Amino acid sequence: DYVVVPQTDGELLLVDGDGNETRASLTSGLSYYRKAGVEHNVINAGDQPLTFIEIEMKAHSIE
Repeated sequence: DYVVVPQTDGELLLVDGDGNETRASLTSGLSYYRKAGVEHNVINAGDQPLTFIEIEMKAHSIE
């Protein structure tokens, strides 16, 4: 699974594996969560560069 933390404001165009399109607004500092394994293409729908931090959460055991 993933947590994404945008560092800039902007707009994304998301295209899933079936070709469905969704737009999403990004707000700097406002994080969001996504499940791992989702097939998608992320496209910058704005006219400014986007910067974000993506954190992957992996399961592990502590011994």
